[in-house]
Amino acid sequence: MNGLEIIALQQNFFEDFGYSLHPSTFIFEKSQDLGKQVVFIHYQEYPDASYLEYKLGVRLDQVEEIIHRFLPTLSDYAERSISLIQTPDKIGKEIPKRFVLSNNSQLAEAIMAAEKFFVSHGFHWLDQMIKPQLLEKEFAQRKQHEFRTQNFVYYAFRGVTLARLYNPDDYSILREIYLSEINHREMTPFTIASFLQLLDFLDNLEIKIST
Repeated sequence: MNGLEIIALQQNFFEDFGYSLHPSTFIFEKSQDLGKQVVFIHYQEYPDASYLEYKLGVRLDQVEEIIHRFLPTLSDYAERSISLIQTPDKIGKEIPKRFVLSNNSQLAEAIMAAEKFFVSHGFHWLDQMIKPQLLEKEFAQRKQHEFRTQNFVYYAFRGVTLARLYNPDDYSILREIYLSEINHREMTPFTIASFLQLLDFLDNLEIKIST
């Protein structure tokens, strides 16, 4: 089997929960008012074993549109970037970060285990993280221990933007924490300058709270 065949095996399952398969990226997506929820399925086949991996993510459009004004990214990436991507093993303990498979029987068992995970934990996590205040809290709780699946620069840019938009009462405190980490990690002058430009933009941004 190839990756597309594995995705096709699970298409009905994800569609039952409101996720549609994107025709060009082959990612399952569910649109929401403020962004979208996504599920990635990666399958790689080798002579000695195959690997099946799932990732869950959410995108808040306003956050991504703001940070990519100040980051050197291509426009098409800015349009498809994800605010937070997480692996199942960080959400629930039912399945590993990735399955190592040696036969079709193990593949069927892995897919069943993955679907059970999504029903018991995965979809709930996605429904929680698409809520801006909860996503902001998830970032703020990490502070100096950012998500392993994210580049620190993106983590800091997203975290401080989330704080300004959805936690204005604590923004000034979190602002200094993120700025301190940027300086402490000895980022390039360009990165520091970009972050300072973002902070200046956020400091002067008129906030309208969305829920």
